[in-house]
Amino acid sequence: MRKPTRVLSCSLAIVLFALALSGCSRGTFSSPAAVGEPAAMQPNVQVPAPPSRLSVPSDSSANLTGVPAPPTTSLNWQLVTAVLVLPGVEQSVIGSRYALRFSKASLESSELITIRTYDPNILDVQFGPHGTKFATPVELSIDFTGTAADPDSKLADASEPVLWYLDESQNQWVEVQGTTDWERKRFVVYLEHFSRYVLGGKAGWKHAPQHETEE
Repeated sequence: MRKPTRVLSCSLAIVLFALALSGCSRGTFSSPAAVGEPAAMQPNVQVPAPPSRLSVPSDSSANLTGVPAPPTTSLNWQLVTAVLVLPGVEQSVIGSRYALRFSKASLESSELITIRTYDPNILDVQFGPHGTKFATPVELSIDFTGTAADPDSKLADASEPVLWYLDESQNQWVEVQGTTDWERKRFVVYLEHFSRYVLGGKAGWKHAPQHETEE
């Protein structure tokens, strides 16, 4: 007479255990992203589009000033170059339209410096190692020949080059002050750290390029 009771008890225990597991699976747990992980590391955080981006004509892109960029998570960043830079040495790293010049005091240890882009025709770049800071700023020059900021280009729209970097802690783009070398058609800036940078355009030249007048 006790066997059915034992069977019933075991069955009831199994049912209760299954219900408990079901309840746990529906419970709320804190993921790393929910407890202070940087915004840029959270997979569901959308990176805001940069204010603008300059590009050169191609089959897949036109002048992209003011056109929203796709989310960072969907960009396929490709390695352009990787160069070992040593401390105490003046050294340059050049790739695509970008040139980095390190002074002797920029690095405290050797670093494998990388340049990555997702489209060689769009002036949107990542320098690595990501987040590297410099004791002495690194000179960056960007060639904007053929873009809307180039007064000799067919795309010219009287815009002046301006650089932004992605501040991941605030998830926003921050302008970086630099200078425009109109003669060489390069934007020059001194970087204190590595991040993602975008060269875009602002309407109206602050300094109109000088052209020689014909006699």
